[in-house]
Amino acid sequence: MAKFQIIKDFDNKYHFNLKLKSGDIVLRSSDRTTAKIACEKQIDLVRANSKFAHRFSRQSDEQGSYFILKDADNQVLGRSGYYTYWLDMERSIAAIRSYTHDAELEDLSSLTVKEAQLDLITE
Repeated sequence: MAKFQIIKDFDNKYHFNLKLKSGDIVLRSSDRTTAKIACEKQIDLVRANSKFAHRFSRQSDEQGSYFILKDADNQVLGRSGYYTYWLDMERSIAAIRSYTHDAELEDLSSLTVKEAQLDLITE
């Protein structure tokens, strides 16, 4: 019910999105890396740390509420987008905790940036 998507940016750096079956992107990688394997390692860290509720830090600012996922060393692994409603944010955290461990991996990095954008939109 979820999948990690590896994406290559215009400047040839890799990052990931965690996308639910609904099409919502609920987590974006905090770092962009020059090596795809480093991005894959970040995904492995998300899988390992997302099962712990205390690794999710809830935040808010003038734009709304969001959450951050951290590892055991307090390093940021990923960040959500903004939420208008606190309950929607909590539902996204619950979905990540439930579905991340067996989420499929979709490598979009070989696509051109334009193709990857179209793939992300049309799913």
